[in-house]
Amino acid sequence: MAAKALFPTFFNEETKVWSGVPRRRQYHYDCSVGERIYSSLKNWPQNVAQISDIDGRVVTFEEVQAWATRLALFFKSEKLTHEDVVGIIGNANTYVSSLTVACFFNTTPFHAVAYTYMKEPEVIKALYEITKPKIMFCDSAHYEIMKEVTKEWNPKYVTMTGRVEGVPSIEDLLKPHSMERFYQPEVLAIGGDQTAAILCSSGTSGNPKSVAISHRHINKTEAITNSTDVFLTSATLDWMTGFSLMMLTFFYGTTQVIFNETFNADSFIRMIEKYKVTLIVMPPWQAFEVFTSPLATKQSLSSVRMCIIVGGWLSSKIMQKGQEIMEHCHIVFSYGATETGAIAFNIDHSLESSVGRLPPGVNVKIVDGEGNALGHNQVGEILIDVGVKWEGYVGNPEDTASTLKDGWINLGDIGYFNNDNNLFLIDRKKDVLKYKSKDYWPNEIEQIIAELPEVQSVCVVGVRNRGYTDAAGALVIKRPGSDITKEKIIEHVAKRVVVEYKQLNAGVQFVNELPQNNNGKVLRNVARKVFESLMPNPEF
Repeated sequence: MAAKALFPTFFNEETKVWSGVPRRRQYHYDCSVGERIYSSLKNWPQNVAQISDIDGRVVTFEEVQAWATRLALFFKSEKLTHEDVVGIIGNANTYVSSLTVACFFNTTPFHAVAYTYMKEPEVIKALYEITKPKIMFCDSAHYEIMKEVTKEWNPKYVTMTGRVEGVPSIEDLLKPHSMERFYQPEVLAIGGDQTAAILCSSGTSGNPKSVAISHRHINKTEAITNSTDVFLTSATLDWMTGFSLMMLTFFYGTTQVIFNETFNADSFIRMIEKYKVTLIVMPPWQAFEVFTSPLATKQSLSSVRMCIIVGGWLSSKIMQKGQEIMEHCHIVFSYGATETGAIAFNIDHSLESSVGRLPPGVNVKIVDGEGNALGHNQVGEILIDVGVKWEGYVGNPEDTASTLKDGWINLGDIGYFNNDNNLFLIDRKKDVLKYKSKDYWPNEIEQIIAELPEVQSVCVVGVRNRGYTDAAGALVIKRPGSDITKEKIIEHVAKRVVVEYKQLNAGVQFVNELPQNNNGKVLRNVARKVFESLMPNPEF
């Protein structure tokens, strides 16, 4: 029986390249994102672009166009061009989406950084000192921190929420302008490969990098929604998932629901029911909490037509549980990255560990350590071509060169295609661990531990012992009410993997939470430090 799939995927025996269906170009190569959005917004002026669960405020597309135009005129008065950068860092608020559109109108790239990094000002500084934004938009609560971080180049500040004496508020810039009726978006100065946005890599195996995204890349955003859809996610603007969903709003008229509270499954479900949400996007740990919440019923989630799981792995049992609750919903596992956007989609829950098939315009090949292309069922590095030029990491030519080889992007992921052209992701090359000269991938052990019904979440790390080898250790979150022991988990893994080097040689530590970035990806390098801090014998 053929596997279910959103898109067909084809294999070329001669080139050993897997491809999605060819993607027809709908817009001229030199069309700016701003020009496209400017036209789109005129199609549904009275439709709702955004609903705020923060204060109940509803924003129409007509209001977005007016606000974005006024902000773009402000940028023009400040003489900002495509060579400048606008910094955006702050919690969800009424105006951030219009600010983003204004940057597109003026063809001035914005650099978005997660506000959660306010706890780590050195990370913010490292990101922003590369792009040195000329104007910085932030919340008033973070103004003093940001002023200190950016004092070396002293940008002009505008607050998005709250007010600071002597500092303009974004609301001050939204007053009617005499020229707004005649405004037209700027044209691209150097073509479709011009940088439109600068986002953050996930930072799961180190500090985040600044990823340049071109106008051409953004313009290939797939139409997975329409003007009747409503979406909900905790993903933020700085990450490709949150950014891409915002583009669905302005390209295809989709309504977005925004909130600024810490993610809570019960609150998330309440918003789904209240706003009749049709599309939800979550990392695996959020999906687990939503699908296992007592409030998750066929009635409360009846409006959802598509649920996309991004940024990690979720057991098929939990996926199936979600499917039982949302009978008329496609639950999709998505594999991608900020550098590439979506690479593969899987809707067949019977395919354990598969990330599915390729969307239109995406090409993938699997290569061995010498760069030789491999065929079906052969494990190697995954190389990706998304059909547009990748602009690389801003101010980081070394990592750009090591990631981009002959037009193919190498994210350091390991996998293979089966005979039905479904892509299986084994693990990240950067996460490969070595115990007594034997390589192993922590994801394989995590999947085995996740089989246990008493386990809510798990992260396997490599713990350095006296012999400087990576002994596998598991950080485990128990399900509420569970009394599972460390010994049971160790024994379960030992039964499933007979080789010694894949067993939990460093043991198990129970925790209440796993270290994650602001978009829900587990930070394995931080998790290792947490594990080591809990070990009774630190010398191991």
